Amino acid sequence: MKAKKYKRIDKRLITEGSQIDFNLFLPDETKTAMSLFLQSDTAVDGTAKVKLREIEGLYISEEDEALYQEYVTRHLQSIARNSDIPTDQKAKIVYEKATETIDAMFKNPESLENVKSAQDIVHSTLEMILNDDSAVESLMKITAHDYYTHTHSLNVSIYTLSLGAFLGIAGKDLETLGMAAVLHDLGKSKIDYEIINKNGKLTNEEFEQMKLHPTFGHEIALHLGIDDERVLSGIRHHHEKIRGGGYPDNLQGDQISYFARIIGVCDVFDALSTKRSYKDPMSSFESLLLMKQQMSEHLDMDIVNAFIKMLHKQGKS
Repeated sequence: MKAKKYKRIDKRLITEGSQIDFNLFLPDETKTAMSLFLQSDTAVDGTAKVKLREIEGLYISEEDEALYQEYVTRHLQSIARNSDIPTDQKAKIVYEKATETIDAMFKNPESLENVKSAQDIVHSTLEMILNDDSAVESLMKITAHDYYTHTHSLNVSIYTLSLGAFLGIAGKDLETLGMAAVLHDLGKSKIDYEIINKNGKLTNEEFEQMKLHPTFGHEIALHLGIDDERVLSGIRHHHEKIRGGGYPDNLQGDQISYFARIIGVCDVFDALSTKRSYKDPMSSFESLLLMKQQMSEHLDMDIVNAFIKMLHKQGKS
């Protein structure tokens, strides 16, 4: 009979009041075997939480790994509020879970369930940003340095939520802004994989294909039943330019929604400051300098200036 294998988990991720659907184990006194601590389908009550503080190591069976990961995802908001977990560690947990969620969303963009999961990620990120002064800095430290469509969407949402809060956007409006940022590149799921990941500059024909992604994303969002014009505009218009000449609708100035202009700034910054298959990343300073000096006809400079102040406050620029 095959011996059961166990995996140590962070006991701080087990949330009081939650229901677990996997067994929790402790090493016995000899530390050579495991004893059952909490059984599956048990509520984590106050007594269990007190005991958890006293024990050194908590384990799950390796066969329950998927159930445990689902549990962590469901309770991300509680984890984000948990002052017992260091901010850097919370940022890592939220970022890793968010990456998995957005990856699933891009694989099946027309799944309403995946979009609801993305909403949970926005909630959790907001919990951290609004309840922990050092959360933005921790999240920015962990943003991926290689450019992938999925991690790019997550990075842009972190920058966007941070900038939105800095600009005084609050409550449901800030949450809506974050959702628009998470979904802004959803249409890339309909673009040929070879074009998205091309190792080099796109041909004119390939670029014309790439320029379709905001329209595709807008269509997917409508199909999913998203009707908030701010989200729809953030998806469709994040590549419009302040002086015109952007795509897909050649808007300019205030014709471009505030949310789309905010996302546009964060989108450009992340694209410049992450490594691409065909270029090395620019430093934050170099990226911001280029945005200031060469993109005044593209980006809203008031938002760029606010972004610079926000980054400076976080010690990133």
